[in-house]
Amino acid sequence: MAAEYGALGEAMREAGVFVDSGQLSPGDAARLVRVTAGEAEVIDGPAPGVGQLPSAYFVIDCADLDEALKWAARIPAAAYGSIEVRPPR
Repeated sequence: MAAEYGALGEAMREAGVFVDSGQLSPGDAARLVRVTAGEAEVIDGPAPGVGQLPSAYFVIDCADLDEALKWAARIPAAAYGSIEVRPPR
């Protein structure tokens, strides 16, 4: 699987869309920070009620959403899971 991700990253670089990618720590390594009345509270673990947690990310610079979706379909994990695609604000 690592070879598949390496090949995808290289294809993204060659196409000029690659910006960044990386792996994320497991959900149990997450910390939530809430500020109430000016006081920060830190809670261990992922947000309650969150289902599937992302394990990695790609940041790509595409001409439009259709191009981004085509790249997302090439991510190896799409064969057994789902890929979330979000445009930046």
